[in-house]
Amino acid sequence: MADRPQVRALESDADPANQLTGFAALLREIMARVGPVHRLLADAARSDQDAAALLAEIARQRHEGQQGIARSLARSGALRPGLSERDAADVIHALASPEVYGLLVTDRGWSGERYETWLRSILADQLLP
Repeated sequence: MADRPQVRALESDADPANQLTGFAALLREIMARVGPVHRLLADAARSDQDAAALLAEIARQRHEGQQGIARSLARSGALRPGLSERDAADVIHALASPEVYGLLVTDRGWSGERYETWLRSILADQLLP
C-alpha cells in the first residue's frame, strides 16, 4: 500500500485536513472491498492458528502503513499539542480498523459515505489542534 501513488500523495500533502480527507476516502474504498473478508478471517482465526497468524500479520502491516500518516502529521507540526506520533498512530490504527468499519457499516447499516465523513471528522478531532 505504501508504494501506491494515492498513499504517497496523502503523505506528501502539506495540508493536514486534506491528508485526513484523502485517508478517509481511501479507507472507505479499501474497507468496502476487504471488510467482509476480514470478518471471515477474524472468525476463522478463533479456531485456526494459520488464520490467526495471517490476521496478526495483516494488522501489523496495517499499523505500519497507518504510521505514515501519523509521521507526516508529526513532521509538519500538525498534531494536537501533547500528542506523540506513536499515540497518533495508535489512534489512527484503532479508529481506522476493519472492526470499527464492520460495526458501523455492516452491523449498524451506515453508508460508506457516512463512515467516510465520520472517520475524517473523528480523526481530525483526535489528532489536530
